[in-house]
Amino acid sequence: MSDVILTREQMRAYDAHAIDACKVPGVVLMENAGRGAADIIAQESKGAVTIVCGRGNNGGDGLVVARHLMTRGFEVRVLLAGEPDRVRGDARANLDAFVGLGGAVTSLSASPGDDLKPLHEALETASFGVDALFGTGLDRPLEGRMLEIVAALNEASCPIVALDIPSGLDANTGAVLGDAVCADLTITFGAYKPGLLQGEAANHTGVIELVELGIPDAGILDHVGCDTRFIVDDDVRDALGTRAPDTHKYRAGSVLVVAGSTGKAGAALLSARAALRAGAGIVTVATWPEVADRIEGRIEEVMTARLDRDSLEGSLEAALDRRNAVAIGPGLGLDESARRVSERLLLGFGGPLIADADAISHFAGRPEELRAAAGPRVLTPHSGELARLLGVTSRDIEADRFAAAREAAKRTGQVIVLKGRHTLVASSEGMHVCRLGNAVLATAGAGDVLTGIVGALLCSSASAHDAACAAVHLHALCADRWREGVGADRGLLAGDLAEGLPDAIASLFSDS
Repeated sequence: MSDVILTREQMRAYDAHAIDACKVPGVVLMENAGRGAADIIAQESKGAVTIVCGRGNNGGDGLVVARHLMTRGFEVRVLLAGEPDRVRGDARANLDAFVGLGGAVTSLSASPGDDLKPLHEALETASFGVDALFGTGLDRPLEGRMLEIVAALNEASCPIVALDIPSGLDANTGAVLGDAVCADLTITFGAYKPGLLQGEAANHTGVIELVELGIPDAGILDHVGCDTRFIVDDDVRDALGTRAPDTHKYRAGSVLVVAGSTGKAGAALLSARAALRAGAGIVTVATWPEVADRIEGRIEEVMTARLDRDSLEGSLEAALDRRNAVAIGPGLGLDESARRVSERLLLGFGGPLIADADAISHFAGRPEELRAAAGPRVLTPHSGELARLLGVTSRDIEADRFAAAREAAKRTGQVIVLKGRHTLVASSEGMHVCRLGNAVLATAGAGDVLTGIVGALLCSSASAHDAACAAVHLHALCADRWREGVGADRGLLAGDLAEGLPDAIASLFSDS
């Protein structure tokens, strides 16, 4: 399930179906998870390993890790948060097995304030500490003794490995439930969880590695009903396709970029250049006369069309002639003329359209109107723009980005690209998540480049959802390739993303 993302509830349903319907014992699933985690830890560790276990299944995973590391000659110290006689089920079986083979378990008192000296001492001399306190099931704030144990793990000088998800992190939203373990490495089981990819997860997960559960999962996923996956290279290759030898500029696609205003002409130019670099055959920037005068000739391959404020309908119709797709919004402005243009194109243009920035803001508080659009639409807001569209706050959006993107897709009836770390693509076709990208994207104009890429790909035969996924992936891939080549985590200019597109596309096909 390397490309699958399952919620807490879906993961429970997955395990239950595997156990009840497929007759795979739960202890086998636990064994496969723990053995896989032990394999990873054994590759990294060179000394003693301290494992802190809870009484539930996450603690059982930790006990499997302990047994496998012990058999490989590691010095393993297991500390149990609570009394051994309160451990039940599959976790109990693995506790008995570990002890039966000679392992020792130290119980930590359940009373807050009692001495945690055994834990501090075990962590002080460990090469790795392992968090096996809580798995994905935690849905309430930590308190009392568990807060103290989490604090001790966070104070440790050794690297910390979290099993499945850092304890204290909500598996669905990434919210911190009172406090959460700050892991250097998270080894998650079976599938990624949304909480690893949003909220405060970036400060708690460290590197994330996936361990499979050792069972074919296609039939189980059909039962669970998974609709959330990572974007993969094959998705992009399928959306791009291969050009026929007789392709000409009109067949490659004609994109109209409606963007720019006084002081923001660069946004229009960035989108236009990106559309060309992503494969559009013809790109025309339609903008206000004073902006057109400034950008004309700045990119020799881009044409311009002037929007007449006194005759918007006529000038728009002329600009739209023979256009396969429209990209609207970057730097367009929020005045009355920009509002009229945005409403006319988002609702009335019959072809595919990508709306960003100001074009989205013109529909603030009325997302349902976009259900009546004459053609497929891709909206690419950041959290602030999506908050305005839905009539909520940015904090509401960031509290659960997955849920917010789904709600926006449902209310608009369109494809939503919620930009940010792990950009999301949501529509009636499901949810896709970008696993690429890095901090160099924190630069002005990066979103304008994405708008142009989407515009170019909307000219293809791919669905709007597939075109959006491919564009998001390519955009992030350019950032990753730039960082790898330069070696810096800052300094990228948005134009560098556009210039890197041909090489990024070539890399996808050369690796296939």
